[in-house]
Amino acid sequence: MQQCIAYLRRNKGFALVLVLQMALLAALVAGLFGAPATLALAPQDFANEFADIAALSEDGGSLQIWNDGSFQTDKEITFSTAGAALPSGAYEVTVNYFSCQTPDVPTFSVLQSAGSLRFSSAGNPSAVNADELTLDDGHRTVSTRLWAGFGARISDLTATLAYKEGQLYLYSIQLTEQPVYRLTRLLCFALFFAAVDFVYWLLFARVDAAGAARRRALRLPLALLGITAAACLPLFSNLLYYGHDLCYHLQRITAMAAELSYGQFPVRMATSTLNGYGYANPLCYCELFLTLPALLYNLWLPLRTCYQAYVFAVTLAACLCSYACFAKITASRRLGLLGAALYTLSAYRLVCVYFRAAVGEYTAISFLPLVLLGVYNLYTEEKPRFVHWAPLAFGMAALVQSHLISTELTAVFLLVFCLLRLRRTLRPARLLAWAKAAALSFGLSAWFLLPFLSTAVSLNLQVNNELVGKPQREGLYLMQLLNPLGPGFGGTFTGTTTDMSLTPGPALLLGLALALFCIARRECWTDRRPLAVLRSATGLGLLAVVLSLQVFPWDFAENWLGHTLAKFAATFQYPWRFLAFACLLFCTAALAALQLLQNWRPSTSRLAVLALAVCTAVGVIVFQMQLLPCSQASWNTISQNDTRDVGVGEYMIDGTSIYETIWAQPKPGSEDLTLTGYEKRNGVALVSVENAGGETDISLPIFNYGHYTASDTATGAPVTMTSGENMRVVLTIPAGYSGTIAVAWQSPAVWRVFEVLSALCLLGSAAWALHLHRRAA
Repeated sequence: MQQCIAYLRRNKGFALVLVLQMALLAALVAGLFGAPATLALAPQDFANEFADIAALSEDGGSLQIWNDGSFQTDKEITFSTAGAALPSGAYEVTVNYFSCQTPDVPTFSVLQSAGSLRFSSAGNPSAVNADELTLDDGHRTVSTRLWAGFGARISDLTATLAYKEGQLYLYSIQLTEQPVYRLTRLLCFALFFAAVDFVYWLLFARVDAAGAARRRALRLPLALLGITAAACLPLFSNLLYYGHDLCYHLQRITAMAAELSYGQFPVRMATSTLNGYGYANPLCYCELFLTLPALLYNLWLPLRTCYQAYVFAVTLAACLCSYACFAKITASRRLGLLGAALYTLSAYRLVCVYFRAAVGEYTAISFLPLVLLGVYNLYTEEKPRFVHWAPLAFGMAALVQSHLISTELTAVFLLVFCLLRLRRTLRPARLLAWAKAAALSFGLSAWFLLPFLSTAVSLNLQVNNELVGKPQREGLYLMQLLNPLGPGFGGTFTGTTTDMSLTPGPALLLGLALALFCIARRECWTDRRPLAVLRSATGLGLLAVVLSLQVFPWDFAENWLGHTLAKFAATFQYPWRFLAFACLLFCTAALAALQLLQNWRPSTSRLAVLALAVCTAVGVIVFQMQLLPCSQASWNTISQNDTRDVGVGEYMIDGTSIYETIWAQPKPGSEDLTLTGYEKRNGVALVSVENAGGETDISLPIFNYGHYTASDTATGAPVTMTSGENMRVVLTIPAGYSGTIAVAWQSPAVWRVFEVLSALCLLGSAAWALHLHRRAA
């Protein structure tokens, strides 16, 4: 406390700023209390001005809009909240309506819509942030999120209804404040103020000798943070940049957030995806790391912000893991820092993050250095202990829970390395360390791996169908690979016309040249360990490059292997995925080359470091310039229709059609069966029926992935369930039955055993690491 007082006396200006910060935080704390603000718009609030195309119903309960042929479509109807102020905060907007392009034959299709709704403020345009709502024919209620900017009090909130065609009945628009956002805003301001205060202390504050020493000790963490910030510069905006798989992964985040809010953890089934049909994505594509953006989304941060926070966290992880790896391998903090910059800012990693938005792959790329560090430790220690093989175990477990394709490719490279070092691999102590690492990795991943394997075996998913990929046509040409800067955004296919940048980048190409130079002069070097690292990394890196080329005979290899093995061998889809390993290995080779040059001619080594740094900076600048034209509109939430974005649907049950999911209504199997209500509440489908005849059935808009239960809500009596057309859940309704049936997905009890196993492995590893740390201290 005395030190704080002394610090504030030396920095009186900062003391004043701190008082203002505390006052604002106190006001935000006071704002945590109080009833949520609400605002309701009824039809009579906005109907009268547009009698030519819109009119109130006789009872005033709805606004009716239609096209009688007397006007062109795409009309806009605007209504405002004049006189009703909307306080700052986050709001859930709920619109009740009926939309139908063909009133005589309702389609109930989410692909059809009679209009859309957007919100704005003429007096303070930047204070209103909300996505446009599509009033599709498949729903009767839609919702979105709206944010009123901090400090704003909007008295002219305007809703604009863009009418297309058909018939539209608008009943109400309800805005309800979400109190949790008040706490979120408080935490965000506290974090922002802490960052500002830290920057002031770092750059401007007058400190004593102890404070100056603490500043110097922060040079390395700040350098790593600077590398991360350089890689994340495109994130500091109010929009997202378009990526190939962006919509799919944003849908995964919102689906996981919904399931977490329903109490499902870990998330196994996305019950809201595919227009409520459900999707087994979490069972087959681990979403553990997406818990971060999902939780932020449940704290009512915009979806764009949640995704940006995730990219920043993953980039920071890549920087820290690569620094730990390269600093250990080179026994140099400076070379470790250079390696972190080369790897984090490598062209292929940036392409995966921004051009491809390949969340699983770029997450896996962040943990590849841990695998490399673990392998290095195993082969440089005669008797590897826990601290030596633990990085390998945790790195492989992280890969499993990020991207299975990257895990498979990593396992192949590890196998090749072990075969090349077979004599050293077969030493008992090293084999035991390999076994321990494999066992721990499996234990940490058991909670996901075993349910995944069970699902893959028990269900005939589309990913398991008979088709075998032909990846060779997607391979790279040397001109692409050796182009230091690349063409920018694009796709990949035969030829190079529309391809994106697929190159390690100028810095790593220069690093490869340094490595080849040092290998050519191998008789000049006396330090054998860097030379061994150099040769292994360069050789395996070049192997990765060869595997990524279009000339590598992947198609011939598939034909030679036979159908079953060919399907497994082609799961990587794109040969250029091997560039992830090339980047990591070329970084390692470049640093080993610098070690050799430093012992030979320090001036040459310093010049090479400068050249690598300049090439890295140029590569990042050019990449970000190429990214500028790829901007996407601000993205705050996922609409009802966007829940159908599941990529190519690999995890749909084979034979089902994604087109069928546009129609999300139950289908009674008899005219005697009347559907009186259907809704999904907290992931549970509630079906209300009245059966005036004999036993019949009803088909629900839910894919039967198994582990669903059906029971009467009043008595708890189970209801017979089968699969029907398009693998929809079919309920058998007894004769004369009248009531409501709840259909819910439940995780099997045995899966909880696997979760406990993984938790014990994690806790045991943490306890053992803490024990070793205390013993070392």
